[in-house]
Amino acid sequence: MVCMNLFIVAVGVYRIMTNQIYIRLCLYLALKRLWSQGYIGKCHIIVLAIMKVVVRTALVLVANVMKICFYERENSMNKRMIKALKDKCIYVDIDGTLVEYRFNNHVSAKDGTTNGQTMEEIENHVFLHSRPLKTVIKMLKKAKKRGIWICGAIISPIELLDKIVWLEKNCKGIEFNGKFWFVSEEYWDTFLNYFNCGKSDYDIVTQYGIIIKGSKNCMWDWNINHNFHKLEETVFIDDMLPYLKYAEERGVTAYHISSFIE
Repeated sequence: MVCMNLFIVAVGVYRIMTNQIYIRLCLYLALKRLWSQGYIGKCHIIVLAIMKVVVRTALVLVANVMKICFYERENSMNKRMIKALKDKCIYVDIDGTLVEYRFNNHVSAKDGTTNGQTMEEIENHVFLHSRPLKTVIKMLKKAKKRGIWICGAIISPIELLDKIVWLEKNCKGIEFNGKFWFVSEEYWDTFLNYFNCGKSDYDIVTQYGIIIKGSKNCMWDWNINHNFHKLEETVFIDDMLPYLKYAEERGVTAYHISSFIE
């Protein structure tokens, strides 16, 4: 695949260079003919040369101005968001926030899973092929925060382990202080059996983080019950508006993923 991509790029560059040579040759022959027939003189050639330099200089200038404007806009937004994260306890979602969500040409899974992926896809480690959202990851690295906690939904132990592997591979340079995983009631027994922890109606403490029964909305009650963090000192980053709205209602500062993307 890599060799094929390199070949396509090489062919493209060759075509561009060939076209440029052809255009320049045609222009040269046309000017030579006009010169020989007396339609143009030295002054015309000089004017054309000056125009070429002026146009090329103008194009370079415009390109640099656009680059500077874009950089200033991006840099201004980055500074604003980094300032908003300063000295905060950051809770960040994973699906659709740190990583592009993979729907694989279907929104609702045929086998009834709740996250838009089939159980077969999950068991085939589809998550490991997901691409990182580098802008958010870069922002988290730069922010002078009190700590970062992952919060994500899972429906199988395989998905949990794959997400741990993905985070270790794609979020190097970020030290996560902890991880919260949320499991709906229909998949809860699967995790109880996997971790061999008997009956638990609320949470499971594992080496991979704390697994909580319910949605991400349960996270704030868990915080209060365990005196974990003050909600007014907490920032929550997610791509789902209902979760963000509920977090705001509980006193958490909530940011949609779009706040971090240019």
